[in-house]
Order: sequence, then structure tokens, then C-alpha cells
Amino acid sequence: MRGVNKAQIEAARQISVLEYFQIYMPQELVKISPHDFRTQTHSSLVISDNGLFHWFSKDLGGRNALDYLLKVEQMDFVGAVRHLNLLEPPLNSLPLAPSLPIKSSIPFRLPPKDPDYKAIQRYLFHRGISSKVFQFCIDAGILYQTTHGQHKNCVFLGLDVDGIPRAAFLRGCEGSWRCDAPGSQKKYGFLIPAEHDNCTTVAIFEAPIDALSGACLMQHQRKTPWRSQFYLSLGGLNFQAVEYFLKTHPQIRHIQLCLDNDERGRAFSSRLFVSLSEKGYRVTDCPPQIGKDYNEQLLLQKQQLTRTPIR
Repeated sequence: MRGVNKAQIEAARQISVLEYFQIYMPQELVKISPHDFRTQTHSSLVISDNGLFHWFSKDLGGRNALDYLLKVEQMDFVGAVRHLNLLEPPLNSLPLAPSLPIKSSIPFRLPPKDPDYKAIQRYLFHRGISSKVFQFCIDAGILYQTTHGQHKNCVFLGLDVDGIPRAAFLRGCEGSWRCDAPGSQKKYGFLIPAEHDNCTTVAIFEAPIDALSGACLMQHQRKTPWRSQFYLSLGGLNFQAVEYFLKTHPQIRHIQLCLDNDERGRAFSSRLFVSLSEKGYRVTDCPPQIGKDYNEQLLLQKQQLTRTPIR
């Protein structure tokens, strides 16, 4: 298969989903019985120490980390195999006893930074991101380029309130490969800050590129300054990043839910809408007007503009 070989595929299939969580993101695991765990992000996802998992709300299951990445995280096959083979140290070289309590995890380390950002600039410009939004993120230190093997990747950082990186979301410049850096904590989402700290509005997206796209769409409208609100990416569908952001930004009053226009995005948006409304926030559901996500909407709108005849 293009991009991975049989040995890499077999190595990926040998990693159990519990091993993957124990080493890669143990903070996600919540023990619910002597042999079972659930996750912080998906409360109905149960992982057993026999190597199996079942996502009850979606009636999906599997027997290894590869199945988990394909079915739950919805990664493409080549990207998932690459992700499992690139983890350091390799998970299948670690003699874990899944039934034992979780004792260790990989400490968070920033992916090495390239001396330039030409590859991610080309990639993100191809995805419709404006030079202004791109350069702001570079200058703010929340976006940079890294190289792993022969592959150039975008690194979107999740910072704590002191500006210290606690998570890194990687997106390949080729294909659809994406992953979180080992040791990343899900509650620290990628955040494009508003111009003023007392800003009361945040727009919430699933992926960092969608957050950049939302900023670009605001910039193109020219009705309101594009940095008149916060842009928060959850790095998937999880409540933790929302809760942490709102806890550290108590001035927020208005929340725009800009999640994907698919079954999972709509379902998660509905849950967030109810939960946040009950807490007193003014919540607006803002799925993309066209396309599956905000990046598709950005690209489609730019295509329409280029096709509009000049009168």
C-alpha cells in the first residue's frame, strides 16, 4: 500500500488500544471496573484489559489501536499506520501489563522546529488561509513547521494560561495525516487569541485549520475586525478544551459552535449547545453554510469569488 509497507501495518496491528492510551494519553483513561476503562472525551467508549474496545453510543468496536484510530478518531489508514509507527518509544517494544494500574506516560515534548516555514506556508495557502492570519499565528508562536522523516508537518500549539505549550497538534503537508504529539493534554486547545483580553465571544471549531479558516472568513467579510473574537480548536470532539478555556476566560458570554456539518459534528454541537446554554451562556449554532467544515466553506467561497464576472 502506498505510503506504508506490510511490516509497518503488522507492527501497528500489534498495539492494543489500552497500551496506546496507557503510554500516549493516560490522562484520558478513567477506571470504571477492575477490568474496564472509559475515556474523558467519550464517556460511552469502554476499553477492556483484554485488548477490546466498544463505543456504545455509536455501536462501534475493535481489538487494537489501529481500529481505534480508524473508527473513533476517523484517521485514514495510511495516516493511522504512520502515526503508530512514529511514536517514540515504539509502543510494541514496551512490555506492558494491561491489567496493572497506569504508572507512567510519555512526557510532552515539542516536535523539533524547522529553521523555516516554507512548506507549511505553501500548504496552508493552498488550503485558502490568508497571509495575514498565517503570519499572525507564526509571530504569536502558536504555529511552526517540523520535519519527521521526509515529511513536513504543521505544528499547532495548545498553550496554558502562562503561555507554556502543553499540546501539539500535527497536520501533514501531504495526504491527510494528522496526530497529536505524544504527551499532549487534550484540555489545551489551539487558540487564536482575540485582540483584547476582555473580549466576550469565542468561536469553537474541531480542527486547527478550521479555526484559521473561520478567522479568514471573518477577515474577508470586513464587517468586523477578524480578531474581535477568540478562535478555539478542540483538536477533535472533546469537552475538556471547552471547559478549560471557559474556566480561564470567565468574561466569555457568547459562544459560537462552528463544528463540522456531519453526523458526529452535529451531535456533539447539540450536546454542547444544551450544556452551555444551561450554564447561562448565549450559544449560537453556526455550522458551515456550505461544505463539510469551515475550511471547505472557505475554499468554496473563494472559488465562487474567482468565478464571479466583473460588471
